[in-house]
Amino acid sequence: MPDLKGVFSVSSAKELVRNKFPKVERASLIWRKEIHPVLAAQNWKFLRGICATHDLIKERFKIPIASRCCLCGIEEETLDHVLFSCSFATRAWNWISQIFDLIPNSNLIISCKVASGRSQMVWELWLLANLVFKSELWALRNKGVFEQKKLNWNVFLKSVLKRVKWQQPKEYFWHPRESNEILLYCDGAARGNPGRAGAGVVALDASCNVIGAMSIGLGITTNYLAKLYGIIIGLEWAKRWGVRRICIRSDSSSMVEALNDSCLPWFARRRWLEVCRHYNSIRFIHTYREENFAEDVMAKRGCYLDNEAGMHYDGRPSFLINVEFPNVTYYRF
Repeated sequence: MPDLKGVFSVSSAKELVRNKFPKVERASLIWRKEIHPVLAAQNWKFLRGICATHDLIKERFKIPIASRCCLCGIEEETLDHVLFSCSFATRAWNWISQIFDLIPNSNLIISCKVASGRSQMVWELWLLANLVFKSELWALRNKGVFEQKKLNWNVFLKSVLKRVKWQQPKEYFWHPRESNEILLYCDGAARGNPGRAGAGVVALDASCNVIGAMSIGLGITTNYLAKLYGIIIGLEWAKRWGVRRICIRSDSSSMVEALNDSCLPWFARRRWLEVCRHYNSIRFIHTYREENFAEDVMAKRGCYLDNEAGMHYDGRPSFLINVEFPNVTYYRF
């Protein structure tokens, strides 16, 4: 049968044959962009009650099992007991409750409602803490059942805290160039490795004014060579301003090291040596990707530029570049 628009499709056939179940009330709290898919999938199993606890195994297979919680070793094992009511789980929930000053609940909806008066950030962190605690308690239960490992509170805390990735912020200082020096931001990109590649160059003067920018199509090549050709073509392009001092910034640390050590592929070495003769000084600085956003966009645009003549053996493109600023004339390499 067709769908509501009268179209016969796979989705219309699926709607016809599938069994529809009522929506799970707490599903919207799990499948969110703030929650990692692996963590969401694990808590979806808790929500559906499909974890292999001892009580479910006895009920399904009709076999006698000594159902005892491996966390406390006292009461019968059920999913709610392992994730919330066990003495070990109670200690864990009390610990996180003191940090947030909130009272947790085995029902995820009720547990999140207690944080409804807090900020959005606190609410999302509280939701994430609930999901992480349940996942880690279940992992600890599995280690006790299948690997016969003893409980260790410190190990549990480390496994919970390792979910949080802490990065030390870095201070970044930018200084303008000298009066007789041009700054070139160079980058390269490839749609595949190898694949359709392009390079981008942005030129700034000593007053930090943009004096030119370009996108370059490079045909089919690797990402490494795209970054290399972007720097070489940028140096050839900068000769038009008659400046003898150049500073190049690139977000590829390997490329900066290779150029400082003159460790280049043989087919690009001759072209590199020729362009170096026109400058008295060439400095290379590794920069972060956050600063390299403009030339990154230019390089990705270059991937879509046509290259009818193809690529020569030395990587010299033979087509017109895409100029972004009106004060830069068209230039053929």
